Amino acid sequence: METFKSTAMDGKRTDPALLERPLKASVTLPEKDDHLFYRRLIHLKNDQRIMLRLLHEGDRQSLIDLFQKASGEDLWFFKHDLKNRSLLNFWLNHLDYHRFLPVVAVNLENNQLVAAATLLRGKHTAQHIGEIKLFISKPFRNQGLGSKILDELIQLARQERLYWVKAEVVADQKQLINALRNKGFQIRATLEDFFVRKDGEAHDVFLLMLSLREGKQEPF
Repeated sequence: METFKSTAMDGKRTDPALLERPLKASVTLPEKDDHLFYRRLIHLKNDQRIMLRLLHEGDRQSLIDLFQKASGEDLWFFKHDLKNRSLLNFWLNHLDYHRFLPVVAVNLENNQLVAAATLLRGKHTAQHIGEIKLFISKPFRNQGLGSKILDELIQLARQERLYWVKAEVVADQKQLINALRNKGFQIRATLEDFFVRKDGEAHDVFLLMLSLREGKQEPF
């Protein structure tokens, strides 16, 4: 795996005085433009080359295409309508890397997005908790891409000095649940009939948590 220079990851431009404020995103993310330099090159099981980087405004059409090509079934368990162009445009017009880190996977063969994930920092008393979400285009599943993106999100959460990372996953998504548990996440709660699809069918949701505090594994 090759790693490219990332000010978000190495912290070289960070003012040392900021290190005493662990819950501020500015500790490792001082300027919005710095994120444009973050890159990580990975290879899938089939030797395909993928670039992981943060989403930017230039990805507008590629992001729209990513979700337009997805089947309705693929998007059943997302809270938002990801085929809604207006919604995607709104997100891209209001990118805030200090609150919301969107990681995308780019197929280097055609420079198109094949996966999108987010690390969302909580607000106020939950600012020490990050929530992750992940979508992978069907042709790129089962190639190790999801595992590598999860590793990246966890690393970013550590750099952000977060205490916990959480994921709310519909119980039917067994593959994603297993992937999260393999990364150290634990099921902390089962929320019965918590998610209701557009067709009215209700599903249980698992709350999975990963503690990032060194030597701290106390109950949540």
